[in-house]
Amino acid sequence: MLSDTESIKNTIVSVISQNKGHDITTFNVQNKTVIAKYMIIASGNSNYHVKALAEHIIRSLKPHDKIDVEGMNKGNWVVVNFQDIMVHIFKPEVREYYKIEELWN
Repeated sequence: MLSDTESIKNTIVSVISQNKGHDITTFNVQNKTVIAKYMIIASGNSNYHVKALAEHIIRSLKPHDKIDVEGMNKGNWVVVNFQDIMVHIFKPEVREYYKIEELWN
């Protein structure tokens, strides 16, 4: 049976995928950090697409709880933090530059 966190993680991945986000990676990081159980990393094609993906995620989570969002101004890298899940949405060149997957792998 899926935990709440697991089902919310699956919902977020699904929302990203349905809205043409790509290169979606999820990590279980609960043994590596206290800030989250899951890390989701994805890419959007442009600043507008990155922001739109974040907005779709926020809309899908609205009924649940408080959501923290950083980076919506520029749309190069948006972080959506919700309960035990941290979502990073990048423009591809920004993702390539920071290589954040390497931190969690």
